[in-house]
Amino acid sequence: MGPMTKVAMVFFVIACLCLTGCGDGSDSAGPAGGVDTSESPAAVDKTLKTTVLQNQAPYLPPQCYTRTVKTNGDVQNPCYTCHTRGFRPDFINDGDLQTEFAFPDYAMQNHWTNLFQDRSGAMSEITDDEILAYIRTSNYQDGDGRILPAADIDDLPPEWDDDGDGMWSGYKPDCHFHFDDLGFDRDPSGNYTGWRAFAYYPFPATHWPAGGDYGDVLIRLDKVFQTLGGRFDMETYRLNLAILEAIIKKRDVAIPPTDETRYETDLNKNGRLDTADRIAFDWAPNENRMMSYVGDARIRQQSGEIHLAGGLYPEGTEFLNTLRYVGVSDQGDIEMAPRMKEIRYARKFKWLTYAEMETLALNEVKERADFPDRMKLPIGNLEDGVSNGVGWVLQGFIEDQNGRLRPQTFEETASCIGCHGGIGATTDSTFAFARKLEPPAFQDGWYHWSVKGVKGLNEPKAEFRSAGVQYEYSFYLMYAGAGDEFRSNEEIQAAFFDESGMLKQEMAEKLHEDISLLLYPSRERALALNKVYKRIVAEQSYTSGRTPFLSKALNVFESLTPEDLETKVESPLVLTDRARDKACNPCVILAAEPASDAFQAVVDGSGMAGPDGLRYQIDPDGFIDESSYAVAAKGVYFPFPPRHTLPTRMIVPLGSIPVCYECHRLDRPVPPQHPEGNMPEALPEASSDEPGLTLVRLTEDSGTDVNGTWSPDGSRIAWETDRDGAFQIWVMNSDGSDPRPLTRGPAIHGWPQWRPDGGGLVYWGYDEASGTHTISTAAADGSDVRVIVESAEALDRPVWHPRGTHIAWAAQTDGNWDIWVADSDGAGVRRLTYDAQMESNPLWRPDGSYISYKVAPNKAYNLTVENFMDVENGFESPAVRQWDGIKSIQMNDWSPDGGKITYTAEIVTNASGEDRVSYLAVVEDVSFTGAKTSGTPVILSGHNTLGDRGPVFSPDGSQIAFWSWDKSYRATLWIAASDGSRLRQVTRQGPDMTPKWHPDGGRLLFESGRSGSMDIWTLAVE
Repeated sequence: MGPMTKVAMVFFVIACLCLTGCGDGSDSAGPAGGVDTSESPAAVDKTLKTTVLQNQAPYLPPQCYTRTVKTNGDVQNPCYTCHTRGFRPDFINDGDLQTEFAFPDYAMQNHWTNLFQDRSGAMSEITDDEILAYIRTSNYQDGDGRILPAADIDDLPPEWDDDGDGMWSGYKPDCHFHFDDLGFDRDPSGNYTGWRAFAYYPFPATHWPAGGDYGDVLIRLDKVFQTLGGRFDMETYRLNLAILEAIIKKRDVAIPPTDETRYETDLNKNGRLDTADRIAFDWAPNENRMMSYVGDARIRQQSGEIHLAGGLYPEGTEFLNTLRYVGVSDQGDIEMAPRMKEIRYARKFKWLTYAEMETLALNEVKERADFPDRMKLPIGNLEDGVSNGVGWVLQGFIEDQNGRLRPQTFEETASCIGCHGGIGATTDSTFAFARKLEPPAFQDGWYHWSVKGVKGLNEPKAEFRSAGVQYEYSFYLMYAGAGDEFRSNEEIQAAFFDESGMLKQEMAEKLHEDISLLLYPSRERALALNKVYKRIVAEQSYTSGRTPFLSKALNVFESLTPEDLETKVESPLVLTDRARDKACNPCVILAAEPASDAFQAVVDGSGMAGPDGLRYQIDPDGFIDESSYAVAAKGVYFPFPPRHTLPTRMIVPLGSIPVCYECHRLDRPVPPQHPEGNMPEALPEASSDEPGLTLVRLTEDSGTDVNGTWSPDGSRIAWETDRDGAFQIWVMNSDGSDPRPLTRGPAIHGWPQWRPDGGGLVYWGYDEASGTHTISTAAADGSDVRVIVESAEALDRPVWHPRGTHIAWAAQTDGNWDIWVADSDGAGVRRLTYDAQMESNPLWRPDGSYISYKVAPNKAYNLTVENFMDVENGFESPAVRQWDGIKSIQMNDWSPDGGKITYTAEIVTNASGEDRVSYLAVVEDVSFTGAKTSGTPVILSGHNTLGDRGPVFSPDGSQIAFWSWDKSYRATLWIAASDGSRLRQVTRQGPDMTPKWHPDGGRLLFESGRSGSMDIWTLAVE
């Protein structure tokens, strides 16, 4: 009988058992299916070939015996990581195992007895030099690159030959761990083995180096996925792996630009064959939305020989997972050791449909309900492996007493099926591939840990029902109350928790930027764990537990009584979106080289603390909102990363609040004058020309020229300049000719806005000598100056009613900001808001029916929202629509039809390579007829920028321009469609800021420092 025939027979038996039940229907827990457990443990056959189980429930891992109630009565729940509602088509829903120990009677006694052995003596029996020499010696390859376990199979030892036919029918190790720049393995002759390494976010507390293992994972698809026209084709294989990644993750995956006509496949699902830069996940067969592999696999798929379905691997998929000792370099750095503890292998040999998988899951539920004391019956042997009952065969190699890799016994392999196929957390019985790193990660995530370790890797985020989006590892620390299920890692406990057991905010912030702080042990701990494990190797006591402990495990049940079965966890925590580090989509490639390190530090600023994690949380896109936590766990909060304090210009209401200068530190007229309000370092040199752009410099004075604004007919420009000393407002023709002052000192003036008919302007002023703030109007030639309002307290920038009949502004009265309005001639001054909170930045809707304004609830200046005041019927007791969208926003513009708004919002983004809270440009629909005002926010820059400012609609409303600090640390101009699509970077040199559309939509007016000083420029746009 050939190997696949035997495996198929094993699967058939297990599938039948799962579908129909097993045994005679009695309450007996006795196993069946060819597994002999009649002998007592003392009499168990110790040969490798034995199928006698010493532990009759090897599929129940040691972690499941963790005590969830601490000695002080606090409840910790590490169980949620594995036991949850599976993602379709993984129909297992075992979240109830978070709330109870649902063991068969036999398993009420913990048979993982190695947990309770004190092996601290092992640490003194072997020196550091001896253990280092041991783990630095490969037991997988010799000096000539020969694969040692494969060589042993070629000279097959009789004790490995399960059926005595003189042949090995299982997996023969064939990976050389010699990787190219795409992560593909090659043999000594340079030929591809088909294996491809990928980097991934390690599953919480599982095979972390801090726990004693350094694991890797590789994938290989059947040869038909590697060929085009019967010949190996690298691009075809890469595409099929990318397609599979999209299928498993159920989301789009970025790819290099690919000619779809070569494969006759619409990869990006845009309805035509062109150049694709992504694999679009669009699979809904009931709606006739199908996907396809490419190359020869496409032909086999069309003939029905191979299958494709969301969340499932195709037949023939293989995974290779090695567990290594934790290596330590001569410099003390943690690394993957050459010596392997285990080789774990899995191959999918059977396709199951959604319906078949659901039936198997439902029958498992029925089996548990009808026969709670009946145990699973693993079937297989050391040569062919063990079937997990849902289409996969598992096999492995492990160290013998001399450290040489041998096949795992039946029982040693059977311990794998509990996790790989029996819990809700897996994806088609696997863990790692659904957690693979994505672009813009190093090599798009296709690399081996030996090439680049986890050091410097950002912390991923996952989403949970009732807990929202969470940093995955930080949340595990808080919710599990420790760095491992057993709460045995004292290093993590001391580093990450305070005396009260709360996660330290400062450590969480560091963890966000480098997960190795948690996953890597100290040199001392790594060596100690290696020594303890070597004792287990010498004992060959793997079936009693393989996890190395530095002392006896204390937070684990040795046995359970009926009173112990409730975990005291109040309700299951359910995962709703898998862990990932969300990045740009699509990613814009920067052409400019990064600015100098010194200037990058200046742009980054000093940083500020993030929002209150007890009050606020984020959504999957990083938007900030009120916390909706409903988890019953002590000390759980959202550990925000620091704010990114990128430079921007001052806005009036913040003129006297020193903390605001952390960000608002570029020149502009502000009261009072602060020395911080300057560009803090010379701007990087930039060219006055950029290929493909028509740039025109309109001002050439050595001073600062900023905040240009077009007249309604586009013939003139008003702007602010300090060319004569203090900031004043000047006017020039649209081509830069005839510049002339509109205002004069001694007061400074700024924030000019043209009257809608173009006949005059309204502007702000401040006289430092008298401390008087003013809002005034003047004709376009500077005559007919009229003071609308003056105050000893601060005033905000003024704005015209769209018909020029009124002027709105914000004013500080008795220390509180409110919205005011007056007739255009200064009569009829009215205060519109009276709340004891900051209300500022009024903006008229284009039809004049509403005034939007910024609100800082409870004067929380960094977490503002927008409200909308209905003034269509006048200013007496106007109704206000409260904002019901995300928090921490500052509105910038209305669409011409008043149906959309643009704003900047504080968002958690990793565009800098490290998570930061930063302002990004957003567009959102708004409604004033239904119960809900807000729509769905869309980030215009798509996480491609460090931070954005000033998003403004084009005159026809079809496009939005804004400026950003891009990843090269240059302030540049960007444009996107008003629905957030078609993002493009317009300028690449900069610094270019504050774009304004010409009334005909053909040009942008902006300020730029590319000439060495800030000047007014124009740019022709499509």
